[in-house]
Amino acid sequence: MRFAVTTLFSCMLVAFTASADGAPDKFSGFIGGGIGVKPDYLGSDHSKLTFIPAVKVDYGPFFVGGVDTLTALGWKFYDSQHWQFSLGAGADLSPRQESDNDRLRGMGDIDVSPHAFLAGSYKNAFSRSGMILTQDIGGNQQGLKLYAYSHLDWQLSEDSRIFFGPRLSWGNADYMQTQFGVSAEQSSRSGLQRYEAGAGLQDIGLELGIDYQISPSWMAGFRATALHLEDEAADSPVVQDNNQLRYGLFFAWKF
Repeated sequence: MRFAVTTLFSCMLVAFTASADGAPDKFSGFIGGGIGVKPDYLGSDHSKLTFIPAVKVDYGPFFVGGVDTLTALGWKFYDSQHWQFSLGAGADLSPRQESDNDRLRGMGDIDVSPHAFLAGSYKNAFSRSGMILTQDIGGNQQGLKLYAYSHLDWQLSEDSRIFFGPRLSWGNADYMQTQFGVSAEQSSRSGLQRYEAGAGLQDIGLELGIDYQISPSWMAGFRATALHLEDEAADSPVVQDNNQLRYGLFFAWKF
């Protein structure tokens, strides 16, 4: 945890110092939060209420915000009318914990670990598609993950926007073993059958988002994701339900 926080803080100092050389000295974005419902962990058959952070801060080509499951600092090194590419570093600040569900008793916690990311997207007047690669750089065997999406994107009015479309996630062997595998030690502590998870598709699903501009300074949003766990993930003894649903409502101050 300490290493992850130190790494992120160092990246932020370097990035914001560098931006002073050429980027406009102006912050923009939104800050807020809300309430959501999500499974106790990925694969659980129980859900819980949780706080949803809603943060995106831009400063020239640099930004702080959510990148897949990471809270990250990034640099948009290419940004045109249709294409955008970025890279940076971040961490999942709420990884799976043994205390999340009785099913995980004896499995231990997944550590907070710094990850590097590379992201690319294409957009036009009616759609947006993209891919995000994340790689553990903290030495915690959390591996490589690929997240891809393709959304239809409608500006319904000057104040409202909706997007909807498919998504998928794929992980290499290290990632899948950490998330869904059961080692010999974990098996002896938890009573779950030993399981070696290999590289493969983690999930496929659909995503829905709605944004509404309440006033020039305030916005509201709704997000929902329905997933079906696949292949190595679906066969894990940790998994209780292959169908996963999460949704939430948030409010944010724009600046």
